[in-house]
Amino acid sequence: MGVFYFASNIEETSERHNNQNLRTHYYNSRYNELKQIVISYAKANKMTVKSEDDKHGEIFLQSSRFHIIVSIMQITPLETSVDFKVQTYKLLGLFKPLKLITSFYIYLNSKAQFKGAGLHP
Repeated sequence: MGVFYFASNIEETSERHNNQNLRTHYYNSRYNELKQIVISYAKANKMTVKSEDDKHGEIFLQSSRFHIIVSIMQITPLETSVDFKVQTYKLLGLFKPLKLITSFYIYLNSKAQFKGAGLHP
């Protein structure tokens, strides 16, 4: 982790991300189950659900200090992927986007059956 991670106020997960913690996570759950887990986490952490787009599998969450776009995609009937894009509203991120994604994944891993990360490169 270099200066870029310290200074960046935007972070996004992807299938082949260099940082293992920021790779796409897969769960043995259905789309609607993961969507409800994401919404319950958001409400518990005082985030507002601004938009839910079931057609594209995206949920837009907003707080006074950041916003998160959660992408949930049903790969097979029992495999669903979850990706995040986080942007903070400060000039320097101070690892905040990375911490938000990590804490979100930890919560999802505890509530849904985690299958793996970066499984389909």
